[in-house]
Amino acid sequence: MHARLFGPLVSTADPAAHRALFRDVCGMEPGAPVSLARDDTASLFGSGASSVELSMLRTPGADSGVVLSRFSPGSDETIRSGDSKVDRDVLKVVDFYAPDFDAAIAHARECGYDVVESQAEYDLVGEATLREAHLRAPDQLLVAFLGGPAAFFADFVRVTDRRVSEAVGMTLPLSDAKASLDFARDVFGWDVVYEYAIDAPSVAELIGVDQALDVRASSIGSARHEPYLSLIDYGLPPDVGVSLRGRSVAPRRGLLGAVVLVDDLDAVRQAAGSAASGVVDLALEPFGPVHASVVLPPHEIPHLVLEVCP
Repeated sequence: MHARLFGPLVSTADPAAHRALFRDVCGMEPGAPVSLARDDTASLFGSGASSVELSMLRTPGADSGVVLSRFSPGSDETIRSGDSKVDRDVLKVVDFYAPDFDAAIAHARECGYDVVESQAEYDLVGEATLREAHLRAPDQLLVAFLGGPAAFFADFVRVTDRRVSEAVGMTLPLSDAKASLDFARDVFGWDVVYEYAIDAPSVAELIGVDQALDVRASSIGSARHEPYLSLIDYGLPPDVGVSLRGRSVAPRRGLLGAVVLVDDLDAVRQAAGSAASGVVDLALEPFGPVHASVVLPPHEIPHLVLEVCP
């Protein structure tokens, strides 16, 4: 059984706004939306909404992209707020490599997006010096542009000849990563594919906190050159920031979860046990017919698991 992270699952009341972002800024190609009825919506996402519209965007040349979800009825609540700078236990940022860092930021601004003025420059200890800037998107979604040596990023992405790459991964600050890592190993066959450390004042400035950070991360996934989840420890005392565990529930808006592609959904569901939902069959462009289930790891962030039908 092989499982790989495809990218983020975004909940929004306005899919067109996110479709424009991922198309115009991130170079993804959109597919047509599909609507699920009440029973299928409840099977995958619980009873908080009576229906959902799903639509996928995909990066050409890479098995990576995003799935947008619009729930009905919707929600006035977002998973994160603008104040949750170092809050834990929900997804935070989607990362993209920008070969020409300054040009990517300039293009995003030309498209009308707010890119945080503060930019971090920091050393991955023993690895490389990187630059990072954040784009603020609707529903409290953050998109990060990463700049750095092409030779370094060649180990992580396939798309290097465009304004931005496919998604490198997503960051997930956790109170305790052990249970989630064990679950990912047992259910998806994932392991730690990359570890890094950051100690730079500019990171705290970029995030918008006054405390000194000592960032440590374990990136988990199927391979270093495929998208991964970076399990983050900010190195802060427990009383700084709060846990948002349990807020990643539809129909709340924002970075709701992750999308995982597998070649054997039955095997994943068997390994996940009661953490897996029932199976829903749908047609999701550009893949066509897929079997879908939602798996809920210990951190309670939904993983929409898709098996493409032969």
